[in-house]
Amino acid sequence: MAGIRDRDFLTACARLASCLNLSAAAARQRVDVQARKEGLRDTQEKLALVERLLEEAKQDQQQQEARLDDQLEALESEAYFLTED
Repeated sequence: MAGIRDRDFLTACARLASCLNLSAAAARQRVDVQARKEGLRDTQEKLALVERLLEEAKQDQQQQEARLDDQLEALESEAYFLTED
């Protein structure tokens, strides 16, 4: 299968790859699989799909960051607890 040569699409895939900590090829493959599931063939439709996936990834990343921040908060009773090696 020949790859899409659209610069905007490749740039959007690179941003998605960066957000998901994937390689660019893995991100493009993920987009291609999702596009096939949704029956998308046009480059502009795929670009819109990448943008949607990027927004979902950013929202998920923000939720994970908030969850991690909550988990790293010390409880009042454990605030001054130290362990010895």
